[in-house]
Amino acid sequence: MPIWGPVFHQIEWDVDRGNVRLENLVKYLESIQSINSTQEERVNPPSGAQLYRQHCAACHGNDLKGNGPAPYPFKDLPPDLTTLAKRHGGQFPDDYVSDVLRNGVVMAAHGPPEMPTWGTDFRVVDRLDETQVTLRITSLKDYIKSLQAK
Repeated sequence: MPIWGPVFHQIEWDVDRGNVRLENLVKYLESIQSINSTQEERVNPPSGAQLYRQHCAACHGNDLKGNGPAPYPFKDLPPDLTTLAKRHGGQFPDDYVSDVLRNGVVMAAHGPPEMPTWGTDFRVVDRLDETQVTLRITSLKDYIKSLQAK
């Protein structure tokens, strides 16, 4: 296993985000140690904040600003999710964000997608039905919306 600290510190020579990325990697690894969805989780679904920490913080960082560990092969920094409303004329793009969360981001034909397709992952990996998938996508979107920069 690589020694991640030096790898993360090399990524951006002018800004040291290595410690934040290392912390996010540890949190992500801890989060995937649990067993897939249980009956309890189906009855009491995770909050948007819990879903974000488990599925998004590894790339977008705990603060949604795009400073998660996201190691190679990811070539671009993930976007700052706190500025979505600002980048869309002051209005949070609910439908766009839901679509990206559910289907990922369409990338150039020559490269792999860098944004996971959470709709498929929730349905296949967590064995959720469409109603439960939609509930998770909505919770996650609402959490991101609640943390938009003013």
